[in-house]
Amino acid sequence: MKTIAKVLLVDDSDATIFFNKIVLSKTGYVDEVLIAKNGLEALQIIQSGIVPEIIFLDINMPVMDGWEFLSKFQDLENSLKNTTIILMIGAELTKEDKELAGSIDQIKEFSGKMLSRVSVDGIITKYFNEELIPVE
Repeated sequence: MKTIAKVLLVDDSDATIFFNKIVLSKTGYVDEVLIAKNGLEALQIIQSGIVPEIIFLDINMPVMDGWEFLSKFQDLENSLKNTTIILMIGAELTKEDKELAGSIDQIKEFSGKMLSRVSVDGIITKYFNEELIPVE
């Protein structure tokens, strides 16, 4: 049994980050929640050798948006991206954006901008083979 070591929230909204960090922390399944305000900060975290198991990625952000991040992410060496599941959060995507997202293996599903205990439990159940135990 294990917990999720690191989750990365990538969003430029302080309110969204605050809320989602609380939800993730209260689930008890996550050891550490990392924060990036844009794709560039997220990329820098990953390039430093920190490999989050889950990335919650917003699309519309300043400096480097989610699509630009994903493009750069695809260029990373495999050891920096193999264990990461990317879940895109935000508004309804256009048909073109959905097609683009479907072409990127690491994007597993779409989720609402604000997480809930139910959505986090569903993600854990769906994408992690091992049963997770809450952090005490």
